[in-house]
Amino acid sequence: MMRTMKTSIMLLAWAYLGLATISMTVSATPNDLSRERQATKKPITVTIDAFQFQPDKIVIKRGQSVIFINTDEVPHTVTPDKNGHFVPSGIIKGGEQYEVSFESIGVQDYSCDFHPSMHGRVIVK
Repeated sequence: MMRTMKTSIMLLAWAYLGLATISMTVSATPNDLSRERQATKKPITVTIDAFQFQPDKIVIKRGQSVIFINTDEVPHTVTPDKNGHFVPSGIIKGGEQYEVSFESIGVQDYSCDFHPSMHGRVIVK
């Protein structure tokens, strides 16, 4: 009788530890997924160089940021066109940068206020 009770207690302990391990594994899974989502949403860099946005067309995920870096010596802007849904940069002087997060899905075109021939496009999926 004593041996049976001892065996039962050991089985319960192992079962408890097994469930605790499974519980810890399940609770860790969402964190892993969250880290993976964050890793895929690293900012994309667009360089403003020689009066061009380079690259001038990018595809990103909703919530991802784009960093515009002005390597020209003259100021530029990143201004959304009619279909753009983000805050305009204002003046970005040479050597400065502007980061914007894109929350609206769809095609968002932009241009430079000072140099109308400069155009770019962000496709947000």
